[in-house]
Amino acid sequence: MKKSDVGVVVFVYGICLFFYYYLQELPPEAQTYPLCLISGLFILNTLFLILNLIKLKKIGMENDLHSVFEGFLKSQFFTVLTACVIYIVGVYYIGFYITSIAYLIIIMSFLKVPLKSSVLTVLVLGLVIYFVFSMFLKVPLPLGVVFE
Repeated sequence: MKKSDVGVVVFVYGICLFFYYYLQELPPEAQTYPLCLISGLFILNTLFLILNLIKLKKIGMENDLHSVFEGFLKSQFFTVLTACVIYIVGVYYIGFYITSIAYLIIIMSFLKVPLKSSVLTVLVLGLVIYFVFSMFLKVPLPLGVVFE
C-alpha cells in the first residue's frame, strides 16, 4: 500500500458521505439513480482499500509521497481546470448537450486524443447521455437560459 492511497481512500469516502447527506434532500423517487452511483463508488473504494490492505500485509507501506507529482504539468492541469469552470458556466447559459459536446471536443483536442477516438467518444457519450437521462430516466437536463 502506498501512503498516497490512504489520502485517496479517505477523500473518496468523504465524497460519498457528502453526496449521501445531500441526497436525503431529494424526493424519494429521485434518489434511486444517485444512490446507485454513490453505492458503486463506495463499493469500488472499499474493494480498493481491501486490496491495498492485503498488499500492505505482504510488502508493507510504501512511501511514494516524494514522487506523486513527478511529471506534473501545470499548464495542462490549469487549462483543464479552467475548461471545467467554463463548462459549468456554459451549462447554465447554453445548456447541457451543447456545452458537453463542445467541452469534450475541446479537451480531447487539447490532450491530443486521436481524431477517430474523439469522434467516437463524443458520439457514444452523446447517445448514452440522451437515452439514459432523457429517454429512460426522463431527467430534464438544463437547456440554458439562452434557449429557455
